[in-house]
Amino acid sequence: MTNSNTLDLLTNASSSTTLLTNLKDLKNTVIGNTWKKVEVAEDERLLQFLLSLLEYPSSKDVSEDLATSLELMSETAVIIGALANVGNLTLQPLLLSSTPTSLLQLITSLSRASDITAKQLEKILPHLLRALRNILVSTADMFWGHMWGVGAERKVIGTGLVGVEVMSETEVIGKGKQAAGKSIAPGWRGQATHALGSIFEPDNLTTLLSLLEAHSDPQILLPLYQLFSRLVALPSHRRALLSWSTPMTAHAHGLGSSSSNIPSPTSDVPFIIDHLMSSISLLTPVSGTYYSTRKPNNRLIEASLDLLAALVKGQPSLSIAIRSWNLYDEDGGMLDEESPSPSPKSEFVGILTGLVIAGPTIVRIAAASCLTNIIKADRGTRTSDRIRSTVINYQLLEEIVKLLQSEGPEERVKLCFILAALVSDDAALQKAAAEKDCPDRLIGILISVNQDAEKGEFNDDLASRSREATLLALASLAMQHDATRTFIADHSPPVLPHVFNALSSPSYGVRAAACQLARALSRTVSILRTNLVDSGIGEEIVKLLKREIASNGNGNGNKDIGDRIWTVEVAATATLCNLVADFSPLKAVLLREGGIELLCDLTKSPYEPLALNAMWALKNITYHSMEVTRIMVTSTMGWERLKFLLSPSAIPSLRVQAFELVQNLFSESGISEISKTVDSFGEEELFELIIQASGEDQDVDLRIPAIFVLSNLALGNEKIRNALVTKVEVLEILSNALNSPSDALKIPALRTLRHLIESNPKTHKLRPRQQMIDIFQPYQLKHRLKELIESSTSLNVTAQSIGLLDVLERERNAIGTSTSSGGR
Repeated sequence: MTNSNTLDLLTNASSSTTLLTNLKDLKNTVIGNTWKKVEVAEDERLLQFLLSLLEYPSSKDVSEDLATSLELMSETAVIIGALANVGNLTLQPLLLSSTPTSLLQLITSLSRASDITAKQLEKILPHLLRALRNILVSTADMFWGHMWGVGAERKVIGTGLVGVEVMSETEVIGKGKQAAGKSIAPGWRGQATHALGSIFEPDNLTTLLSLLEAHSDPQILLPLYQLFSRLVALPSHRRALLSWSTPMTAHAHGLGSSSSNIPSPTSDVPFIIDHLMSSISLLTPVSGTYYSTRKPNNRLIEASLDLLAALVKGQPSLSIAIRSWNLYDEDGGMLDEESPSPSPKSEFVGILTGLVIAGPTIVRIAAASCLTNIIKADRGTRTSDRIRSTVINYQLLEEIVKLLQSEGPEERVKLCFILAALVSDDAALQKAAAEKDCPDRLIGILISVNQDAEKGEFNDDLASRSREATLLALASLAMQHDATRTFIADHSPPVLPHVFNALSSPSYGVRAAACQLARALSRTVSILRTNLVDSGIGEEIVKLLKREIASNGNGNGNKDIGDRIWTVEVAATATLCNLVADFSPLKAVLLREGGIELLCDLTKSPYEPLALNAMWALKNITYHSMEVTRIMVTSTMGWERLKFLLSPSAIPSLRVQAFELVQNLFSESGISEISKTVDSFGEEELFELIIQASGEDQDVDLRIPAIFVLSNLALGNEKIRNALVTKVEVLEILSNALNSPSDALKIPALRTLRHLIESNPKTHKLRPRQQMIDIFQPYQLKHRLKELIESSTSLNVTAQSIGLLDVLERERNAIGTSTSSGGR
């Protein structure tokens, strides 16, 4: 049946009953038939007719046959929901037709209608919510990448064939980058962005969250949980969801909700968090023996855990609230009066721990993800909390390792991502994982996936996400554990060829994960100087960064998509920070490949982490560098750009790195080069920038490199030295730094003072400069140095103080009398 025939049958139906029959026929034709879905979605007249059926009937039509109208809406919603699962060929017309808006308006109208029974509402809502979920989740996957890994980034195209050129285009679209030479329909991207945020608009959010209050039907709750868990990836979406409260909660701070089986929210826990914890607790037996007394809805528990995990990720305040939450009221009684007597398992973290250890795999994995995010967000302030967090971490590691051995490919993808998050920044857990042979098992998975994919035995999308997850897990395991880095680098069969190939993968998720693993491996000097060079990985990362920037239109990007656009660039530049260390042979490769020009351009990136990594890499390039390298950096970046980065107008993190870069420029310079550099900056302008950055009102992280620059300048010629000490602000900066509670701030101040006071050993036989001593006389240096020597717990501060005091003592011996430091 052609689309034309389909439209004729629908529009010319003699009655609502006939129309309903025809709709059911269309539904049966569409479900499971990809190309039929594409045909229906691309037929504008047919799609508009279907959307017209998703309009709430006017009052004069309601009396005719409301039940049939609701059935028509349900069947239409099923068809629309089926269309969304193909790719952008169906998503594009659906979004351009504002289908999510039509669905939201209908859901709102039905929820507020007084002429619909509760039974009728509960029958139609699941179809509408599933359609809304399918469209928006598919849109998020298209624009943001899959929730568990980016995927192969392929799409259905008109010929049914997928070629290299399409992979390239869809890779770009997945990253939010305009595809060169490809036509994207006007408004398509804007419609997608609007649709993804539409459910978080106040009226729509109130409608959807009110359903959580009013209904306990899993068929209604499940698509809502799945929809929210996918779309709260953006911070603004998460904030909107967390800030919502019921009208009663907003005015009465904790009065009960309208749902009889959901406890009333507490005043310090967001509605959605309280709702999810209550639902999970009530869906799960609290006797301590999970799944023994009743059959749970595993999909619903999984979805609620996924949403809770997404909301608590990186949110310390929520983690603290969740730790203190339990299912009982203030009198210790069960909030659900029909449930068993209170048990310690009602404490929510205890419930999650039980779910990880026992139960169906999907719930165990979701609980592990949720518990990991809770613990990583905040380990607790009390010793008992931190000990318990550590114990839970090891329990999680044990269970994840077990599941990795027994579960299928899709489950292993999730487990690898959870493992990567669990062990990140935790050297002890990384060591424990190594002792459980986790790196070897992950390497086996990676090699197996690549071999099966080559044979055509692995789905491209799943293979891509498996590579990304495995590489990322290996990177986390190796980041702070040298033995794991050595194991990976020396593994037989070799792993590094797989990493090298991953750097040119069509999936930006795989490329980024490969960069992360290379970064972890580069933390071991021997691997950096041999394995990464011999394998070609180091040079390939430089080329990768150039390709990414070229494909991104010189780094300007599309802000609609969020941070994922910069995923590969950030990972590659972070890796370069290690690859260009002064002892690395890859520094020469970077210079040869035009890396300095590239990094200087990236310091202008609108995305702060990328600009910061670029500045960090340039700083490392200038550390212990040759004069020709320093000249190359400053001439490429330009003095005006560097002065801007040192100014208060710059982003604070970039400003710190800029001062550290300038510190490196001066630290390896002789007197003549220092003079040239100061002249290039402009003496007065440079001094003013240093004074601004060194004030007590500035962050310590900025003051430290700024005063180190002063210490470098103090080694310059007499003109520069005299110019420094004629500025009272500089003298006050040094004096205030000696009084600072920060030892890291005292060290550059002590070095500056010594450089100013001590004569050049080649010309003055280590005698101090009397002029400088006179200038610093009011600051009682000797007395304060003796205090530092006696009281400081820092060996560096003590050593620097002793050294400076020794210089001052030489002055007394040279003159033959004791000179008082004076008072002030």
